[in-house]
Amino acid sequence: MLKEKLTALIEVRKIIALVITILFFVLCIMEKISPDKAFEIVLMVIAFYFAKSTALDKNN
Repeated sequence: MLKEKLTALIEVRKIIALVITILFFVLCIMEKISPDKAFEIVLMVIAFYFAKSTALDKNN
């Protein structure tokens, strides 16, 4: 059971969403991009991730 939870945690979509969120957070702190742009991009990534997860859950 624990192994299944760990496997589910290491899905590619989850890793990509997490990395992109961290990346834009760091870029925002370093003042390479504006907070508004970072917020928009991270919001799109997270919305896509949850929409995709919901669609996949409905098929099962």
